[in-house]
Amino acid sequence: MEGNKKRALTLYRWSVELTASIQETLGITEVILRNSIDNQLQRWNDNEKGSPTSWLLHEPARPLLSLTQGKRLEAQKRARKSADLCSENHSRSGQPITHDDVLAHTMFGMWKDILPNHGLNADPNKIENRNRRRLWEEAIEMAFSLADDPTGETTYWRVTHLHGLRNRVSHMDSLFNVDVIDIINDPFALVGSIDPALVDWITGTSTVRSVHSRRPK
Repeated sequence: MEGNKKRALTLYRWSVELTASIQETLGITEVILRNSIDNQLQRWNDNEKGSPTSWLLHEPARPLLSLTQGKRLEAQKRARKSADLCSENHSRSGQPITHDDVLAHTMFGMWKDILPNHGLNADPNKIENRNRRRLWEEAIEMAFSLADDPTGETTYWRVTHLHGLRNRVSHMDSLFNVDVIDIINDPFALVGSIDPALVDWITGTSTVRSVHSRRPK
């Protein structure tokens, strides 16, 4: 019994370490993903609006407005709350929130939900899905300029897999029956479709494969 407890604790400690290594890789991937999409959406919105206007701070052009409204407003609230907690001695104390402040408080799910929906039960004629395709074709596809992905299907599934894995590790769910090595290729491929220099960096810094290889017997 005592021996079994010791092995169980060793396995649990390894699982915690694996979760932390996955979170690190996913966190970096999320920043790269959102920055790349944001750049293209900002250009698109400026063109649609006819002048430079932050699509995160102010109402964006349609259909970006309807696709992001709730999540965009929530990100603004989180950014303002974070700013309110800022120390009075901080250089930005009392300053209004910026576009980058809101961007940093967006949720991963928002980026998944503006990509073309290639889910098994997705209705391509639904207005939301038509709007997703329009944004992909007019803006977001250029965020993944190195991908051969005209319909956005490959990018959609990569981001969807990462969103699911992110939720799992955030809640410390078991990874024992998850093919971590297969799924962790998705962030590398996703970043590679954005910038080859960044994929070299993220693969060089990720510890997921190393930690996974040390799974206790």
